[in-house]
This record gives sequence, C-alpha cells and structure tokens, in this order.
Amino acid sequence: MGQAEPLKTHYTYEEYLELEQTEGIRYEYYQGEVFAMAGSTKRHNQIAGNIYFGFTTALPDNCRVYSGDVKVEIDQHKHYVYPDVVVTCNADDVANDQEVSVKHPSLVVEVLSKSTQGYDKNEKQKAYMRLPSLEYYILVEQNTCEIELYSRQKDLWSYAFYNDPNQIIALPKLNLSLKVSDIYKRVKFD
Repeated sequence: MGQAEPLKTHYTYEEYLELEQTEGIRYEYYQGEVFAMAGSTKRHNQIAGNIYFGFTTALPDNCRVYSGDVKVEIDQHKHYVYPDVVVTCNADDVANDQEVSVKHPSLVVEVLSKSTQGYDKNEKQKAYMRLPSLEYYILVEQNTCEIELYSRQKDLWSYAFYNDPNQIIALPKLNLSLKVSDIYKRVKFD
C-alpha cells in the first residue's frame, strides 16, 4: 500500500510558478512559503473595479493598470504579492504583456478586508515602501468611507486621510486625481 505524499512546505520560485499554473489558485510567495489568496466580497470587487476604471481612463498610454491577478515582485525570486490594483509606468513593465509580475510599480492599492487588514497595513506596507519605484500606497476601507494615502517625498512618506465623498485624492506624480465618491460608486454602506 502506497503512502500519501507529505504536504510540501517550501517551494523554489519555479515550483511556485508551476503550482499557480497547475492549481489555478493565486498564491503569495515569501522565501519559499506560499499563501493562498482568499476570495473577495462583491463590495471589495466593486471598489477595486472602480479604482481600476478611474485609473485606466485617466493614465497616459505609457502606463498600465492591473487588477488583482497580476503580482508585484518585491524581491526577485523571493517575495511576490497580489495587490488589488497596481499602476506601472516603467518601460520594462509595459513592454512585455506576457509577464506575470510588475517589477517597478508606481502606485499600489489594497482594499482592506477583515482577514487581510493587519497584513496589508503592516508587513505588506513595509515591503511595498521599500520599492524604489513606488510613489503611492493607498489603503481603502470597504465597510466605511475611509481612505489612507501614503506618498513618497524623497526619502520620507507623507500621510493623508480621506473620509468625505466630495474630497479629491490628488496623485500629481502620475498626473491623476480621483474623487472619493468615484471610488465608492455603487457601494451602499449599512
């Protein structure tokens, strides 16, 4: 009688890519460990879609916006994560649309959920902010009208908080702005 194979706990980068392709599940990858990505609510998806649409229609042709199925490379072959929305204007990222990751993001958006909020506001945020190309990190609450914006100012990060639907979030380094009410379009809070 054969024995069941033990569950694998560490993967090479190549095994990680193969795992995603064969299982059809998105995994974040950190130094050999894989973490399955949970599904999201319709509200979460609506908010991420609103942001994606707002950026797609406003960005110049040399930039790209990707939604939750494109990962960001934090550390080559060691650390990969899936943001809800990512913007890149880097020529290398834009040139090859067959790539599975963005290496030089300009902007990253995470729509917060109860299960990922701590991770998105701590470990993931610190990892993103180490990327030299990143100019903006945005955290969006899905159950209340609250948005946190972190903007790179040379070697420091500034912070802004938005909770009024009439406020405008300005992202001058990308020549973008987005009204808070547009982010929450078609979202009804209880």
